Amino acid sequence: MNTIVVRRAEFEDITNINQIEKRAGNAFSSMPMDFLCSLPQEIPLHSYGFYEKKIRSNELFVAEIENKVVGFICISNINEESAIHVSEFAVDYTYQKRRIGFQLINVVIELAKKKHKSITLTTFSNVPWNAPFYEKLGFVTIDKSQLNERLVLLLAQESEMGLPKEYRCAMRLWVS
Repeated sequence: MNTIVVRRAEFEDITNINQIEKRAGNAFSSMPMDFLCSLPQEIPLHSYGFYEKKIRSNELFVAEIENKVVGFICISNINEESAIHVSEFAVDYTYQKRRIGFQLINVVIELAKKKHKSITLTTFSNVPWNAPFYEKLGFVTIDKSQLNERLVLLLAQESEMGLPKEYRCAMRLWVS
């Protein structure tokens, strides 16, 4: 098995990150048709400028195999909550199921343990490799009545983008 290296992203990685973000969606082709029909035709991808800012603030990490970028994780520090939020996380479709995602999220978990209390994210509750993956790592779904204002707003924005709100959830992992 090839060695997976996780490192901070560099500006020259952005083109690969954009391609991974597109190709990772191929995994959804195995989902039931009613779910696929509920998704927007085009899910907006992050801009080059978005990733530039994340690199400057040390909030973007990539996974490499043999010097090829095959996955990434993008975070935001939510200092007022003493939390890290995972804002984007993807592994190239052809490299999935090799524990690359686990290694990427583990970097964030270790980072959070140093100065934060938790990690939050939003994901699909009905996709087998989304919420169940995070549950195996200790994340729990936050009951809708317990969502803070930031997460309520984020889920609403995702719904406005066309992501079906009935399949979206917010999750949290307490690290301290």
